[in-house]
Amino acid sequence: MIVRSETIVIRRDAGVRNLLDDDRCDLLAEGFVFTEGPLELPDGSLIFQDLKSDRTWKWSDAEGGSILREHTHAANGQTWGPDGRVWLCEQNGRRISSMKADGSDLRTEFETWNGARLNSPNDIIRRRDGLFLFTDPPYGVAPEDRSLHFQGVYAFRAGWREPKLLADDFERPNGLALSPDERTLYVCDTFRYHVRAFDMTAGGELANVKSKVFASFDTDGPGGPDGMKVDTAGRVYVAVLGGIWVYEPDGRFLGIIGTPKRPSNLAWCGPNGSHLCVTAVDQVFRFRLNVQGNIPWK
Repeated sequence: MIVRSETIVIRRDAGVRNLLDDDRCDLLAEGFVFTEGPLELPDGSLIFQDLKSDRTWKWSDAEGGSILREHTHAANGQTWGPDGRVWLCEQNGRRISSMKADGSDLRTEFETWNGARLNSPNDIIRRRDGLFLFTDPPYGVAPEDRSLHFQGVYAFRAGWREPKLLADDFERPNGLALSPDERTLYVCDTFRYHVRAFDMTAGGELANVKSKVFASFDTDGPGGPDGMKVDTAGRVYVAVLGGIWVYEPDGRFLGIIGTPKRPSNLAWCGPNGSHLCVTAVDQVFRFRLNVQGNIPWK
């Protein structure tokens, strides 16, 4: 890894101009293979995955970057648990695991649903009440090795032996996010080039399993939507073609925040969650925004 402190001029559409401080972003580090799963820890440091090199990295302004953990089984999305642990999706491990913030004490939380092995958990979030939600596409799993012949979105709480299936009619469920009031669950379906919106009950059920398409993307581009985040005003930020696509809560498209490379995932970070850290191919960037991110544990 090469730690950098470099400012890069970016493109931002008129509709998102007031959301950013200026037309620049900070390049924090580069030299990776494929970065994913950024997460800010309570101490202000950022951890993220170099998925294809099987490493978790830690980065801070004060100390730069260092390897937090190796042999991660292609860990991908991660979130902060109410138990003070980091909860992880392991793509190659085909399980949900957790670890301490320093990378130690790795535990398998579960790896099956109804006794069948999960596909390859991809991204994970949690609500304020401690309910976790994750997606389970079949990336990297040969058809003959699959036990499940659907791609689902699941919910669980710490201590459960298996998750609860919420919906299974996806082609490649990927990033997911909650509205500030936690009544709407957004899910990216990468191979269908859209984001779906579900009504979610306080009990953690989906009130409309069929949902609705919240946003669609150009199928002629290099790929569909990936990671996603929501700010405190309910605006939705999607890592997709050409940068970060931003939408109002009613689905109105505001514009694109350009990124130097194709983004894979996003994390709110910095003072009051006013920065957006972005993993993008072999690099990690940080944008300074005039809004605050919706972070359940803050």
